Amino acid sequence: SVVVVEKGSEVGAHILSGAVIDPVGLDALVPGWREEADAPLSVQVNDDHFYLLGPAGGLRLPNFAMPPLMNNHGNFVGSLGNVCRFLATRAEALGVEIYPGFAADEILYDDKGAVTGIATGDMGVDKNGVPKGEFTRGMELRGRYTVFAEGARGHLTKQLIARYGLDAGRDVPKFGIGLKELWKVKPEKH
Repeated sequence: SVVVVEKGSEVGAHILSGAVIDPVGLDALVPGWREEADAPLSVQVNDDHFYLLGPAGGLRLPNFAMPPLMNNHGNFVGSLGNVCRFLATRAEALGVEIYPGFAADEILYDDKGAVTGIATGDMGVDKNGVPKGEFTRGMELRGRYTVFAEGARGHLTKQLIARYGLDAGRDVPKFGIGLKELWKVKPEKH
């Protein structure tokens, strides 16, 4: 069996990003997704415009001068959160167990030091870690394989890097900051 532990309240809860998405991965994973009623992407890119912005306004750059990576024809504009939720329903239909609202809190090891799974955090504890009346012990999830997909600076992944020296002889990681803005638009305006 396959189990996914999702710290968000639902799959996709921590993915606020709208994006231009190349559908090649969805095409390979879920053939025919475009015809499904709950398809997560429906707005296809049909035109690209690039501008050099300055204090006096914008100057449109010709598309032929842009690198091929900037050509979005055939891609879709959509919500990555919706794509995650769509894929979660497909995974569950295949028998994957998804536990939203549970963060992986601890790495489990066997007596030889190999990773055997994770434990979720305890629920119902106060700010000092003292159990309250609704206390529930975290779950241990053990398996033959454990995949850590925590993002760029996951706390468990950092422990694994330190324990196994996974950064030895490697370049220092580089991270970028992206700024996102979430707008709430009145329904009568769209």
